[in-house]
Amino acid sequence: MIGEFDLLLPGKLIRELVMMLEIERNPMISQSALAVKAGLVPSMVNTYIRRMAERGLLEKHGSSRRRTSYFLTDSGRKHRAGLMRRYSIETVRLYKYAKSEFHRLLGARAAELSSKRIVVYGSAETGELSCQALTEMGCLLVGVVDNDPLQQGRNIYGHTVVSPEVLESLEPEVVLVGSMGHVEEIESRLAHLASRGVEIITVEMGATV
Repeated sequence: MIGEFDLLLPGKLIRELVMMLEIERNPMISQSALAVKAGLVPSMVNTYIRRMAERGLLEKHGSSRRRTSYFLTDSGRKHRAGLMRRYSIETVRLYKYAKSEFHRLLGARAAELSSKRIVVYGSAETGELSCQALTEMGCLLVGVVDNDPLQQGRNIYGHTVVSPEVLESLEPEVVLVGSMGHVEEIESRLAHLASRGVEIITVEMGATV
């Protein structure tokens, strides 16, 4: 499984891709800035630059650090395009894998959940996958809530993302935590609902509070 995602894990290929994309955006970018973007120490950036130059992927111009610029060669642009294609393929493959995993986790309880009013808490990638799985399984999704004001107002599978402040007005029987971050914090906020019999489901474990 891990071997299928060479460009989605920290490693040489993804760092090369990030550095080449940044160089194309800004040929005058500093090695310290490249280090931040690629998740490397500055000394390692110099090693990457040297090795890519030796492979004919880029050219370095300038006699001082302040005046140094980098340019991808034709071979470099082809290499960057190839890595980008692989990255795109791996991203789609991972999305399909995540989608099937959500269906597996929730599918085991599809018959039980189908008759209950469900609210998804969280509208980022995990929340969207949760909404998609629930919708495709024919469950009664009655709303999506998110703490982030920037997420509120978005439309996800026919539901406008709203503030958790209105969660109780949606009269949920089940709240599915569609977030991989701050799970314990969210569960703590939902404890009063759990005490009233509302079932709280966490996606990553398929567990209930």
